[in-house]
Amino acid sequence: METEYIPGGSGGVWRVRLPDGETRVHRPTGGWTPAVHALLEFLADQGLDGVPKVLGIDDEHREVLSFLPGRTLDPETEQPSLQALTEAAKWLRRFHDTVRGYRPGAVEWRQGVQQLNADEVICHNDPGLYNWVVVNDEFAGMIDWDRAGPGRPIDDLAFLCWSGVPLLREIPNAEAASRIEAAAAAYGGVAPLDLLNAVESRMGLIEQRWRAGIERGDPGTIALRDSGTMDRHLARVRAFLERRRAILELLSP
Repeated sequence: METEYIPGGSGGVWRVRLPDGETRVHRPTGGWTPAVHALLEFLADQGLDGVPKVLGIDDEHREVLSFLPGRTLDPETEQPSLQALTEAAKWLRRFHDTVRGYRPGAVEWRQGVQQLNADEVICHNDPGLYNWVVVNDEFAGMIDWDRAGPGRPIDDLAFLCWSGVPLLREIPNAEAASRIEAAAAAYGGVAPLDLLNAVESRMGLIEQRWRAGIERGDPGTIALRDSGTMDRHLARVRAFLERRRAILELLSP
C-alpha cells in the first residue's frame, strides 16, 4: 500500500493506493462530517456525476472517499478553457437542481448548526479551481465538500466564477465580461449583471465565515489565516472592486 500526503489549506489529504490498484482519499473529519457524508450519499443515490463516494472512516478517524482521477487547477497561474468553465457551470446547475428537494433540517455544517432558508439549497460553498477535477482540459468533477451547507445558488456560481473566470486576478475586462456571460448562460436563469453583483457579496461572505471559523477555533480556518490566505483574499477583493465597474459596463444588457 502506497501513501502520499498532499498538503492543503484545510488539513491536507492522504492519497492511498491499495495493492489492487484502487486509489482512495483519506481526509480529516470534524463535527460537520456526518452532514457532508449524508449529502454525498444522497448525491450518489441520485446519480449526480463528478462527486466522490463515501467509503467510510479509517482507524485514525479520517474519512475515506473514492478518488476522482484527473487534476486540479492553480488559480494563481492557470485559467480553465471556456469549455471547461461552461461545463463547470452546467454541472453546478445539475447539482443545485438535484439538492432542491434535499432539506435535512437543522444539522451541523462547517459553519455551525444551520437550517435552510426558503431561498437556499445545500451549496458546495468552495467551488474554486483548486477543487475542480479536470481531465484533458474538460471539467470532470468537484472535490473537497467540507464547507458544504446552506446558501443561495447564485453565491455558489459567483464563487465558481471568482477563480474560474478568473476575477481574483486581473485579466482584460472584455474577456472577464465575456466569460461571466458564458458562465451565466451555461448555468441558466441568471443575468450576467446579477452574477457580477453576487461575486461582490459572496466574497464578503467568505470573510465573515472565516472570522466566525476562527472564533470557533476551526483548525482549517486558522490554518488559512496563518498561511496568509485571508490577507491575500482581502487584497484581491479590493482590487476586484476597483475593476468591477469597467467590467459591468461591458456586459450585455
